[in-house]
Amino acid sequence: MPTRRTTVLRACILFFGITFAVAPLPAQMVGSRDLTSGWRLPSEHISVPENCEKPRSSVLDGQEGHPEGASPKDLELTIVQTWPAKLEIGNDFNATVRLKNIGTAAVLVPSAPDGEGLLRPSADGTEEKYEVGDVSFRLTTGKQHGIPVYLNSAGALFADPDNNSGYLSLKPGNWLEIKIHARVECGMENCMGEIQPDNNAQLTAWWYQRVLSHHVSGCDETHQSVKVREVDSAPFNIEVESPSTKTSTMARNY
Repeated sequence: MPTRRTTVLRACILFFGITFAVAPLPAQMVGSRDLTSGWRLPSEHISVPENCEKPRSSVLDGQEGHPEGASPKDLELTIVQTWPAKLEIGNDFNATVRLKNIGTAAVLVPSAPDGEGLLRPSADGTEEKYEVGDVSFRLTTGKQHGIPVYLNSAGALFADPDNNSGYLSLKPGNWLEIKIHARVECGMENCMGEIQPDNNAQLTAWWYQRVLSHHVSGCDETHQSVKVREVDSAPFNIEVESPSTKTSTMARNY
């Protein structure tokens, strides 16, 4: 017959065994990508026949398509740090961002810097597609921190949606770190705001993930964009100074 001490010991072992069995795996970084050293955008490999007298082209944009069981809110984007720590108007900087799974199921995100190496036309040569995720930055300066300025930035990650190559699986709590190159200048043709020196400017990152496809049927071709998810980071407080000298050039494709 077991003693009281033995019974208590068995209960403790059972309790801690169950606790360890159901405890979640520790959160950790499972990948990092340095896009300041290079990346490559896929080029198109199919086109309408040369003998088409009147080729017709159309663009379908704005559609949404979420992976089965996935939520647009299952990822969290965070600006970790910038180099230099203080930004200068007109000069370049690098930033590290963290893309973390805060949901309850694994999430696939594009993770290959070389998109050209992944893209393969369909067997019949009528379609090609790839999934892409890129990070861009917005900066607000001035007393009101009003209209944000979309900065000039470079870098994207790619995957092949047909065979899952190029994806990184982020389990709950895990994250991917991405290093991006950008410049403190407007990256759009028409800028509504302006960048001013500010000791308490706010830098925001934006992850935009989508599937891009190109389809050719006879003399008709269609380009389509289907959004998978987009994630905004919380504002990152940073100092923006007046320009001194140009420090470097933007990171370019391979």
